[in-house]
Amino acid sequence: MKLSFILATLFGIFCAASVYSIELTEGQTFAFEPIDYTKTPVYKQIKKHPEHYTYLDNVTIYRVLYLSDGLKITGLMAAPKSEGKFPVVLYNRGGNREYGSLLVGAATDILAPVAAEGYIVLATNYRGNSGSEGQEEFGGSDVMDVVNLAKTCSVFSKADNSKIGLFGVSRGGMMNYLVLRKMNEYGLNIKCVINIGGIVNLEKTIEYHPEIGTVCEEIIPNYNTNKFAEHQKRSAIFWANELPDSCPILILHSYDDAAVTYLQIPSFADSLDKYNKPYQLISYKDDNHGIMKHKSHVQQQLHSWLSTYLKSEEKFAGESMRVVVD
Repeated sequence: MKLSFILATLFGIFCAASVYSIELTEGQTFAFEPIDYTKTPVYKQIKKHPEHYTYLDNVTIYRVLYLSDGLKITGLMAAPKSEGKFPVVLYNRGGNREYGSLLVGAATDILAPVAAEGYIVLATNYRGNSGSEGQEEFGGSDVMDVVNLAKTCSVFSKADNSKIGLFGVSRGGMMNYLVLRKMNEYGLNIKCVINIGGIVNLEKTIEYHPEIGTVCEEIIPNYNTNKFAEHQKRSAIFWANELPDSCPILILHSYDDAAVTYLQIPSFADSLDKYNKPYQLISYKDDNHGIMKHKSHVQQQLHSWLSTYLKSEEKFAGESMRVVVD
């Protein structure tokens, strides 16, 4: 599996916009239509390096339109072509608004390689983005767009949403923790979580990446009247004790992450230790926000975590671990 998707998430390099011709009929909560990626600009890259995209022979890619709090929300899905019921992986993207929005290249490079391993992989654009109704809140009401996607996807006959994995990058990691915190309240059976460069302390993130503060000012309601409260709502480090005991968390983060500072990660891991939450922290030396220099290692960890804790539903064994990779 290639991990060029990390760069796509961070910098929005995919140029093939998703055009949604599907519509929800009365009573529908989830609709989908296949995408012919060969008719999109990303196909040029696929033809140039077909050896990197062999998994596409085994999956179908779809546009998705679904209801979340009465709003029509756009997204993407990739599913195995083979028959059967498959666990659901929800991919939560980074960025905000149209920055990092899900385009066709995200499906071919992010969702499809995971789906080829035997999962239904879904991703939301969040409300207010890419044709979605409503207003994004960077970890506010838009959290329900993840929750409702997990629920409504059961309409797709191959999706077994009784077993869910969360996979997030950057801001998507923050979204993962927000969903995980209330998974029982939401009625979601989340088996495991994987976060790459995920935000766990929004205030610390803004301290080292002030542009995120500007984003918060622009799209978080009431942000300027009570910044600390809004930071706290979105920062798992303040409520690590509320995370479930049964859901192993894989944290992948670079020491040199310039977008989401690594300085927030050790104290978060300390909190997970304090409350006996199952996790593994893998820290990477001399790498970037997307951990691109170690993409093969990241790929191995991603596959192993999903296979062990989502597909096989194994219990977390042993003590939580912290590993450093040169």
